[in-house]
Amino acid sequence: MASPPPVSSLRALSRAYPWTTHVLWGIAALIFAGDAWLVAKRVSYVRETSRLREGMSAVERARIDAALASDSNRLQVMIELARRQARADAGLHLSVAVDSGVLYLEQEGAMLRTTHVEIGRDVWVRTGRRDSLRITAPRGTRTIDRLEDDTAVVLSGGTVIYARSSPDTVTAVRPGSVRLEPADFQVLRPNLKPGQRVYFY
Repeated sequence: MASPPPVSSLRALSRAYPWTTHVLWGIAALIFAGDAWLVAKRVSYVRETSRLREGMSAVERARIDAALASDSNRLQVMIELARRQARADAGLHLSVAVDSGVLYLEQEGAMLRTTHVEIGRDVWVRTGRRDSLRITAPRGTRTIDRLEDDTAVVLSGGTVIYARSSPDTVTAVRPGSVRLEPADFQVLRPNLKPGQRVYFY
């Protein structure tokens, strides 16, 4: 009598430990999806960098190249690019100097209004029993997604620019957000609309 055909070790493992096998395949799929996302972001970053480099002088390109040579200066490069984009943007837009806590309403390189703001501190937020997410001050370029009444402006990526609820409020600024005084917000509000750019540097 002929013996039954041998079963592959992988199939045998799958039959013996079906739940574990499904978990491993799920992890592999997540890793693959993460790699694909990183590749897409890298391509987008390279294209944007190339576009911006075309408008730079030789000295500015040399300075950027020197910064890119070190991974520790990646954030510095992103901040410099955002600052340069803000200067070149001919449309009405907002710029936020994160480190100094100043918001500018600008157009064609002219500062129309300057306002002091508070920037939410960096925090770790727990999203599960073993998972957490780091929320940091925004950097780079965002766009206005929507305006919420006369109290807040929601940007792409979830960043919120909002007015303090009252002059006596002592609560901390929301992580990753920007807070300003109600009077300043009321002055800025009529100048804002969805689609406008906001530069953080």
